[in-house]
Amino acid sequence: ACRAAIASVPFVTIGKDASGADVQLPLVGAGTWQYNDTVAYDSVCKSFSAGYTMIDTADNYGNEQGVGDAIRDCWIGAGKAREDLFVMTKVNGGYTTEEVLAAHKSNLELLGLTYVDHLMTHYPADWGQTPATSSPSAAKEEWLALESIYYSGEARSIGVSHYCSQHLDDVMEVATVAPSVNQVEYHVGGGDVNHVMAKCAEIGTYFMSYSPLCGPCAYEPANSLVDGDLVTRVATHYDNVTASQVSLRWIVQQAIPGAPGYRPFVAGVIPKSDTESHIASNLDLFGFELTQYDMDTLTAALAPKASSGDCNCP
Repeated sequence: ACRAAIASVPFVTIGKDASGADVQLPLVGAGTWQYNDTVAYDSVCKSFSAGYTMIDTADNYGNEQGVGDAIRDCWIGAGKAREDLFVMTKVNGGYTTEEVLAAHKSNLELLGLTYVDHLMTHYPADWGQTPATSSPSAAKEEWLALESIYYSGEARSIGVSHYCSQHLDDVMEVATVAPSVNQVEYHVGGGDVNHVMAKCAEIGTYFMSYSPLCGPCAYEPANSLVDGDLVTRVATHYDNVTASQVSLRWIVQQAIPGAPGYRPFVAGVIPKSDTESHIASNLDLFGFELTQYDMDTLTAALAPKASSGDCNCP
């Protein structure tokens, strides 16, 4: 059974919206990467039933229609208030101002919303790193376009993904609003692959994990973050805790002040599943606390490795 602590998932305050209200990001959200509209709808509805209050999607996931339908049917349709749900989405990197504005207009139409709680640029350039759209000046233009959306109220907070220190420095040269979140691959065994956590803390940007269970990784079965040797062994130190919960708790515990392993300006996780039991388990992270010894052991792990390469982008 899930612990009662699920009813109150901790959050971090990542900044203020354009009206001055605090923007509170829950430490666990439901991911939807690689899901089509049908699977995303099913997964998000199951997540709402399990108690999730945060959803992550993106324009290039191709599932915002499914996510939006789930919000309409399974959140609003269940009598829940829009303001109690945190919706995060993204626009592709390498966009001009006009392309950013058009992409976010499409985001809102597909999601069936008048605003999102967080909008980020997905990469420091376009995915192919086309020379014409892969430069500090292009990234600055895109950031200022996100700022215009922020000031309009159509995104309560704005941020980035896959950004390294030099990319954040580029943005900060023109920013009137600092990125509130930098979403980067982060999990046991991968460490701070972009060496960007210190820079995030320096400028007040929350470092947020994607792929917290290393979904896209290639690894030996013994290094799995779902049932591998290390996380399974650590899980035996606690009652009714699974290996995957250990992997997820290692990240979210870094965001909880006073807990062993706490680090300022760390946010949470967005695991994904379309299986009800896994969805519930992934949220059930707040009824136990990893010891400092176990936190250190997990931090020292060298596998599975995270993907490097973001910092090669201009």
